[in-house]
Amino acid sequence: MRNNGPTVDNPPVLGPAGTVHAPLEDWARFVADHLRGLRGEPGLLQPATYRILADPPFGGDYALGWVVVERSWGGGSVLNHCGCNTMFYANAWLAPARDFAVLVCANQGLDAFTGTDAAVGALVEWWRARKPEGRGSSRQP
Repeated sequence: MRNNGPTVDNPPVLGPAGTVHAPLEDWARFVADHLRGLRGEPGLLQPATYRILADPPFGGDYALGWVVVERSWGGGSVLNHCGCNTMFYANAWLAPARDFAVLVCANQGLDAFTGTDAAVGALVEWWRARKPEGRGSSRQP
């Protein structure tokens, strides 16, 4: 078992945003801001900047930090970002057309994709079963 501390985190050059750390509440605010911006609403950045961040160049599916794919539950294009700092694993999905996001974290680093992905799937299904009428009619995963 390894100890916690700065020596077990990714080196700054490999870490997300230079190994920035934030409480989950602040991460949720960051994601909510992205949802607003991607819908063209006021945010910390200009709406055009959010579109640039979420628009994969060269016809691919990877934008600036986001994998962009189509999902019926998301009403079209959704964004995903997941990864770890060797100590924790984060998995985020944003569906701007539905004003919906799922953020899942685990206190397990490198081996937590399967668990966080299963949690994301369960949360999406929970939300789909309970979402208000009129917020999309697709029932396919």
